[in-house]
Amino acid sequence: MDETRSSVRRIIKAVCILDGAYDRFSRELGIKGNLLWLLYALDDGNFHSQKQICEDWFFHKTTINTLIKQCQAEGYVTLRAIPGQKRELHIQLTDAGRRYVRQMLKSVYEAEDAALQTTLQTCPPEFIAHLETFVKHLKETFTNYTTKEEQT
Repeated sequence: MDETRSSVRRIIKAVCILDGAYDRFSRELGIKGNLLWLLYALDDGNFHSQKQICEDWFFHKTTINTLIKQCQAEGYVTLRAIPGQKRELHIQLTDAGRRYVRQMLKSVYEAEDAALQTTLQTCPPEFIAHLETFVKHLKETFTNYTTKEEQT
């Protein structure tokens, strides 16, 4: 196996393990992995649209729609019209939603903080930006390949 293939395999394996660790931890918290990610996305205090969350977090529209409806029914989020937009709505945590998120994500944030502090003892903080750059380029490359195949 050449060096490039080996490097990419290591990255992809690490990403799969990362995803699996969050999925396993979310199950231990008693929630679905996708719900964990939605709560995580909403926990920055800003308004978000469903479209924005799908683009930023790479969610499927049907998945996010189902989760938002569930959270709305449980009183965790509110939906408000976006001025000038017919179909897009702002999604924001309610007070009950913020309490729920704090409870659900407290141990997640603590674990992340501990892991990052340990990592930063041996890796420069720029490793995060480098990983983001790789992911951006890979996503663009995949998009280019699927676009080329659709044209042929």
